[in-house]
Amino acid sequence: MSLARILQDGYREALRSMVMGTSPESLARARETAFIKRLLEGFSSQYSAEEYRVFCQLARGNRADFGSESLLGDIAVCRIAESSGGERKRQNFRYVSALIWQVEIDFSREWRRAIYAINRLNCGAAENKLFISAQAQRGGDARLRTLLGPLEAGPGEAYIALIPHPRDWETSEKAPQLWHLRDGQWIETT
Repeated sequence: MSLARILQDGYREALRSMVMGTSPESLARARETAFIKRLLEGFSSQYSAEEYRVFCQLARGNRADFGSESLLGDIAVCRIAESSGGERKRQNFRYVSALIWQVEIDFSREWRRAIYAINRLNCGAAENKLFISAQAQRGGDARLRTLLGPLEAGPGEAYIALIPHPRDWETSEKAPQLWHLRDGQWIETT
């Protein structure tokens, strides 16, 4: 799976989406929703086999088996399994057997809000965790340094994706950046 490709394609498709807003804030929220939908599609196409489910507030088809469309985070990719109840009338059911990806998205430029999102990531037991944030207008390296300790503290492989803030999509020429945390250092991934 190419996480960088999912992010770049999701961003590119969200840029092309025809979204409208009555204010700059509502336009940014509509763009963020378009981006999340594209990410959901990307993860869903990568994890389309029967043993996986992708959970998201914007997803459909999980409620009947799992009681909710979303679980942990903005997007969660889970391995599922099936079993049957021990009751007299046996019924099959599905359950989450492993959390493969947990994704938190927070476009706030406030570093404290980023920490809150990372706290939610660290509460999960995902094999891979991804935090998506807005690119800093300046001081991007400082943001990566600030988030290193909190992301390093949680379980699983850690990634940060930095993309232009949805308010800036019309004027920004920056491309999404993806960083993978390895041995206490951020390594840019393409």
